Amino acid sequence: MQLSAAVVALVEWLRRITPVEIKQYYWAAMEVYRNPWFYILVAAILLLEFIRPAMRGQRVFSRALVQDFIWFNFDLMFKVAALPAFIGILHIGYTHVTGGFTLPLLRAWPLGARVFASFIVFDFLQWFHHWVRHRVTVFWHFHVIHHSQHEMNLFTDLRVHSVEYIIAQFLTFIPMFMFGLTPFAIVTVALVTAWFTRFNHANIRTNLGPLRYLVVTPQFHRIHHSIEPRHRDLNFGVCLTIWDRAFGTLYPHYDEYPATGVEGVFFATPGGFSPRAWLAGLGRQFLYPFRQLRRRRTPAR
Repeated sequence: MQLSAAVVALVEWLRRITPVEIKQYYWAAMEVYRNPWFYILVAAILLLEFIRPAMRGQRVFSRALVQDFIWFNFDLMFKVAALPAFIGILHIGYTHVTGGFTLPLLRAWPLGARVFASFIVFDFLQWFHHWVRHRVTVFWHFHVIHHSQHEMNLFTDLRVHSVEYIIAQFLTFIPMFMFGLTPFAIVTVALVTAWFTRFNHANIRTNLGPLRYLVVTPQFHRIHHSIEPRHRDLNFGVCLTIWDRAFGTLYPHYDEYPATGVEGVFFATPGGFSPRAWLAGLGRQFLYPFRQLRRRRTPAR
């Protein structure tokens, strides 16, 4: 009882001292994750993986899915516990430095038009950040965790190191503040993008027909995750393919479904279902980039 009372007191204290600029991002995030559509969309993607699998020998419910589901829960805790606070602090800093500057041209635009414009900018910055992660060795050590999955599934999208999130949010949310969007609109844009990318990471055999020329598809993104050298550093698009077309990083064939992963990097799943073993596996993956960076800095003897 004493421990429970102490936890309640701590929560109340944090609630009192947390600035409203940060609280509003928690409120927006909690509304998103309480939505029943989450469960409906997960079921729909799993059904598509069963009906039209890209790799027919891959089971819908596999150990790889469990491995990425653990990453999903880690991601969920990070987003609800840390990411809203980071965005809120970023917003406070932005307001302090710029006085809450918003682009004058956009102030008179309806909210829907500003959301659409911010989505275009957001998608380009995501493409740019994706490109940078492959070009800069330090960033690649963190991004390789995402690419190491050999059995793509809807939760592979959440197999992302926290360091990557911090860098990505800094690059993408500052422009959203300039567009004068509300916290709910910002989180909504991020949510739509997240569900679209979950679909594209799933083991689904489709290029969406004519839509493939405009939007990223499961086939398009599988090429990006391909283990084959000829597919390396191509198809960086997150939602739209226009940036890859514009900057010459598009792979032009739409009927290939290669094996995925990174040569020489593989995180095996535990043989049983011991929570300790699975959490230890998550820990090894989380620490992997730091160990790689340490090896680079350690002089050879």
